[in-house]
Amino acid sequence: MRTPASSKLNTARLALLTLVALVLLAGVWGWRDVPGDALAAWLGQRPLAHVHSWHYQLDKVDVDQLAKRDVDMLVTDYAREGGKIPLTVADVAKLKVKPDGSRRVAISYLSIGEAEEFRFYWDETWKAAKPSWLERENCAWPKAWMVRFWDPGWRDLIVTGQNSYLKRIIAAGFDGVYLDRVDMWEHTASLNPEAKAAMIDFVVTLATEARKLKPGFIVIAQNAEDLLVDRRYRRTIDAVAKEELFYSRSGTGLRNEAADIGKSLGYLDQLRWQWKPVFPVEYLLQPNEIAAVGAEARSRGLVPVFPTRALDGGDPAAPVALDQEAGTPEFIKAKCPEGTSW
Repeated sequence: MRTPASSKLNTARLALLTLVALVLLAGVWGWRDVPGDALAAWLGQRPLAHVHSWHYQLDKVDVDQLAKRDVDMLVTDYAREGGKIPLTVADVAKLKVKPDGSRRVAISYLSIGEAEEFRFYWDETWKAAKPSWLERENCAWPKAWMVRFWDPGWRDLIVTGQNSYLKRIIAAGFDGVYLDRVDMWEHTASLNPEAKAAMIDFVVTLATEARKLKPGFIVIAQNAEDLLVDRRYRRTIDAVAKEELFYSRSGTGLRNEAADIGKSLGYLDQLRWQWKPVFPVEYLLQPNEIAAVGAEARSRGLVPVFPTRALDGGDPAAPVALDQEAGTPEFIKAKCPEGTSW
């Protein structure tokens, strides 16, 4: 005959076993995509798997000089001459060919969290009478303005409109886009409590619209690696570029805190488990530091690049007045209230 004590013991055991089973299931469920992603990678369904070197240049764009770069991927601007003259189909076709004649990936920069005064869409009257989506200028990057990226007006301008920025990029022949200011959701959370979810939705919508027009269109997101916890987001993008992963968050050439590096790598590893690459962007001035960080990044399976902060194709080791160089921690401390970019 079962006693009350034994009945309670069995109930406790059952509860414990149930809890263990749920924990194990949760662990397995979190890894449920790995086999399929491994197969997809093996079948060649990762368009950037072959990228072992790349070049990142947005200013002083010279198509002939860029085409001479012996790299697997070029990330450049949609337009040259300070963003005033769009690259032609012939220009982009030239960028797609490496010096040895083999195919290269050509990616266009596209900021989705800031409006830039030098872009084709900018209207000077907006400074006096702002559209519903326009907020304030970025102190760290003059002529770049925070936007309410969830606003239909901004989305129409960038993605869904008949002559949107995205559609111009696709028409020019680029293989994909390099999305900047994805991290704007953090700076607009006070304006929209759902900003994080809205940014994920924006990126997914952009990728979906682009791939309807051009199947296989590549989407690379810069920064905002914390969004990688979202499965839909991870499955939408093809890669992440991460600025200042190892150095220069608090000062140019200063090593970041180990905890901060580890936290970012933890997020980024979630994408790498989908066999999608991570591209660190480090702004360093010393050749020995560049060599050391390059070796460190590659030892982790990452593909780094070391541009100038101005992204002008120049020598990153050339002397520069850091407190006069837009975007540097030194510039932000000197020019921006309380040392912040917003």
